[in-house]
Amino acid sequence: MKFAFKILFPIVSLLAILAWPKPTEAIVDPTSFGNNKFGVHLIDNTTEEASEAATFVNSSGGDWGYVTVLITSDDRKHDKWQSFFDELRRRHLIPIIRIATQAEGDSWKVPYDKEEQAWADFLDNLVWPIKNRYVVIYNEPNHGQEWSNQVDPASYANVLNKTIDALKAKNDDFFVINAGFDASAPQKPPNFEDEQTFLTAMNQAVPGIFNKLDGWSSHSYPNPGYVGSPTGTGRTSVAGWRWEMSVLKGLGLDKTLPIFITETGWKHAEGLTYDQSLPDSEKVGNYFKTAFQNSWNDPEIVAVTPFLLNYQQEPFDHFSFTKIKETSLGTPPNSLVLGVQTSSAQDSLYYPQYQTLVDVPKIDGNPLQDRSAELVEGSIYTSLTIGQNYTIPLTFINSGQSIWGETGQIKLTPEVSSNNLEVGPITLPTGTKVEPGQRYAFNVHLFAKDPGSVNLHFTLADGGGPLPTTSREFAVEIKSPVILTIDGKLNSKKDSTGQASLTTKSVQGTQIRQLSFDANGQTDLIETPELLPDYSVTFTLARPFYLSKTLNIQVHSGNNLIDFGVLQPDILATVLHPTELWKLLTSK
Repeated sequence: MKFAFKILFPIVSLLAILAWPKPTEAIVDPTSFGNNKFGVHLIDNTTEEASEAATFVNSSGGDWGYVTVLITSDDRKHDKWQSFFDELRRRHLIPIIRIATQAEGDSWKVPYDKEEQAWADFLDNLVWPIKNRYVVIYNEPNHGQEWSNQVDPASYANVLNKTIDALKAKNDDFFVINAGFDASAPQKPPNFEDEQTFLTAMNQAVPGIFNKLDGWSSHSYPNPGYVGSPTGTGRTSVAGWRWEMSVLKGLGLDKTLPIFITETGWKHAEGLTYDQSLPDSEKVGNYFKTAFQNSWNDPEIVAVTPFLLNYQQEPFDHFSFTKIKETSLGTPPNSLVLGVQTSSAQDSLYYPQYQTLVDVPKIDGNPLQDRSAELVEGSIYTSLTIGQNYTIPLTFINSGQSIWGETGQIKLTPEVSSNNLEVGPITLPTGTKVEPGQRYAFNVHLFAKDPGSVNLHFTLADGGGPLPTTSREFAVEIKSPVILTIDGKLNSKKDSTGQASLTTKSVQGTQIRQLSFDANGQTDLIETPELLPDYSVTFTLARPFYLSKTLNIQVHSGNNLIDFGVLQPDILATVLHPTELWKLLTSK
């Protein structure tokens, strides 16, 4: 199937969030978890397309169905595609990304030298919805039109080999899949080459190339003419993937490749014009149902994404599940062609085949996602004051792929080594969600009950279970309060009695308190529960008409003498206050 439609329908840019580096992992068997194999082929990466696709493939008990989507080399735009991937995650859709070059005239360019590295860099910088990153490497290269008008199996084999290596070097989560082939193509080079001949030449050019694949993409169309039997067998049938597997086994394939039928489907009579030689959409719907229940019911098949959810123009209007939209005059084109009133069913958005597949029972998919959290801001104080309450914000970032809170309430639970410290769990309101890349600040409430040493660790979890977290264990000492004595004598004064203000800036914030000094320039003992033992504090003492003075001192439990020495008069401040100036000049 050709993809010139990308020229007709440019993809709309969307907003985005930034991605972050991700650890190298490894692909998982997609059939080892609940797998909803129903999918559909999309034309655009828009919110609307994602929403319609989710309604379609996740219907009747289904969840986490598949969508096949094309990315061209001139569309490697991070923000646009990250936004789309985020929408797929919200809609529980698994992307199968088919990479492509650029259209040039009536054909597609051959990849340029080292383009595989550009693809690896681009695709690795996206935060994918699930752990497996399904990537299909180009399209139907046994059509010359797909390879600069020249079938070249050796060239494609080498490109495939280099692209596999580039993707795997970036991240082992890349699940690399071949280009789907046209099993019906004749042996007419340079325009076409028989698929078996092409595959054989590929294996000769790069021996063992098929064993490097993680999965197999098949275009198992019901040929001839896209109107074959839904129970047909053989290379040109809906079960064509079986024939392809037998060919690969003959070429030395020594493992089982999961099957991805990324293109298939019947042409229906309805379209821009009504083609009476084709089955109507209702019959096509029954064909699809039969194929899913029989030919596509094999456990080796991971996904079936029929071509195509929505296409409003030739040449693919007869494949579309979505009806042709009304013209500017408000008249459905099909009703003009048929010359009859459209029924209520025809007035809906979709052809009957759509509803038939919606009604087919599906599986609740449960693909593996990387679930992780990272503490990015905040820390528990290493010392606390006995008898005091504290509220400390700890900010975590969702550094994984899952949406926190999607399967249950988000909860931050403390693990405390002793009863000296009381820490309450934090459960966020039902419905609170934190998406990948987003941050959330949990206000942790502590009560320092008794003196002693405490170790404290936090576990973050939601309905999906614990979230692996990079937060460390905090060692805390609960101690007696910090008590201050402030010493601040006045220059040229025998009597330092008077008032002053003391500003303290610490990890707990800033506080200002009023002080009274005796004749010797000292205060009474001041208990300061807001100051933490063993932390540095900036003290600023200010007395009217004297220059303020600042000290930075590490305080400790018990008595602390904060000696500001002798305060010097602020002559400029007293100029406009003769009484104060006179006091300075007549020191007592």
